[in-house]
Amino acid sequence: MKQMAQGLAAKFYNIFPESIRLERIWLLSKTDFKIRYSASTLGLLWAFMYPLVRILIYYIVFSFVFAKDIPNYGFYIFSGIIIWLYFQESSKSGLRVIRMKRYLLENINFNRLDVFYASILTSLISFIVNISVLIFLMIIMGITPTWKYIYYPIFIFNLIILSLGVGLILSTISVYYKDIKQFWDLILLLMFWINPIFFAKQKIFNMFPSLLYANPLAGIIINSRDVLMYGKEPDWFLAAYGYFYAIVILLIGLWSFKKFFHKAIEKV
Repeated sequence: MKQMAQGLAAKFYNIFPESIRLERIWLLSKTDFKIRYSASTLGLLWAFMYPLVRILIYYIVFSFVFAKDIPNYGFYIFSGIIIWLYFQESSKSGLRVIRMKRYLLENINFNRLDVFYASILTSLISFIVNISVLIFLMIIMGITPTWKYIYYPIFIFNLIILSLGVGLILSTISVYYKDIKQFWDLILLLMFWINPIFFAKQKIFNMFPSLLYANPLAGIIINSRDVLMYGKEPDWFLAAYGYFYAIVILLIGLWSFKKFFHKAIEKV
């Protein structure tokens, strides 16, 4: 029976060779995700406990202690923060990927982009946990889901493309310029406070409209929050602009990685 199963698996991989690559990407990302919690007693349970406690703190503190004129302010904050955390985590992982995965990248039988796909997928697993906990608590607090939820993956895919492109660019730059990590931390800090995470979009974008288009994350946060919390129709122009921005960044990232990868590996 075991030999039969192995034979069927071998035939499947021969017919669908790309499935081996997809399985490898999944195994890389799953392993990286498990390693984060492997040393703790509760293991993967922390992956659910952390966002749960974090959302509750935001909800209680910002909805009651520091009540704002925005309904469900705690959920409002966290719906933006989880997008921000995904971008921060996946872009910073790009800074480390060449050094950390050099043993794979030097393997001629290995598609070098797969380590980036695996890194993006690892961050996506954490994001899915966060958004699942958020939706669960929103339902408990009386925020009824709407059919507009079907739009949400559109903006998350936009986020994935953007994060992958930025990660590819940073991966090669980081080998040549050691200070890029500190510089990128400053950029992330600046971007954190010009994104509509803690404030309503009108408070800053009405005064500085160009920031809405200079900042690639702003439109993703606004549209995803509108469909998730308020059941609104997305701003499709803003969504199209976000995809255009992300695709340009991704193309630059793919070009820079292809052009400078071999030199970068030699410098590691």
